[in-house]
Parts: sequence; C-alpha cells; structure tokens
Amino acid sequence: MMSAPIPMTTMNLLSRSLSVEERIGEAVLCANVPSPLSSVAFHEDVECIRRFFAAGFPVHLAVHRVDSAEAARRDYTALHTHDGPEINLILPDPAGLEYRVELGPRVHHVTESTSIWIPPGVPHSANVVRGSGYFITARFDHGGAR
Repeated sequence: MMSAPIPMTTMNLLSRSLSVEERIGEAVLCANVPSPLSSVAFHEDVECIRRFFAAGFPVHLAVHRVDSAEAARRDYTALHTHDGPEINLILPDPAGLEYRVELGPRVHHVTESTSIWIPPGVPHSANVVRGSGYFITARFDHGGAR
C-alpha cells in the first residue's frame, strides 16, 4: 500500500537532503515586483515605503525600500502573528534608519543593521520611525507567498 505524499512545507523543503543535481533543479529566480503594503494583512500603505514582492518564490519574501521617513509617522503595521517563523532584516542607508519593533510585550528601537528572528505565534510589528534604507521580510509558513 502506498503512503500518502508528505505535504511540502517550506521548512521540510529547506531541511531535506538532496543531491546537487536535485538542488539545481529546484533553484528559482524571481523578479521582485511592486506590490502595495496594504496587500498584506495587518498592514497599511505608507508614503515613504515601496514594497517589492518575490512572486513565485518558495517562501514569502518582500523587500521594502524606505525613503526619507520622518518622525511624524503613523503606525501602519498592527501587532499580528504567523503560523511559521519569520526573519526581518533592517539595513540602514549611511544617513540612518530607525524602526520601532514590537516582539510580544517588548518594544525595541532599532537604529543599526539588525537581523530579527520571530518564532511562530509571537505577536510582532515593525514600524519605521525615520530615515532611509531597506526592511526585508522572509516568512516560512505553509505555502508561504502572499
């Protein structure tokens, strides 16, 4: 009797053992296409951020270009959770970039190049305070990309 196929999640895709030939066959190049921030649940559009989404990528991958954010900003990302882990990268331009990052009850003011690991189920949000640079999100949940 054949067993049912194991559903392919991002985590078992990343952790399974493959030959180099199989890995080459699974390599993907995707264009980062403009996509409104408001297309993601719990997010609203904000003037100083242009979002680019890797459509067709095996995980949710979004690059946010932040330009000249000013201190008189509004929160555009509400506290929310995901079923899978998430990685955020904050990469300031030379003039600087500041984000207000909430991880559960903790609030962090990030002003330098920073990597953030968010385990599944942890309430989180990230809102730009000021400056320019990049905010990159990779989310590893089931089926991933939105």
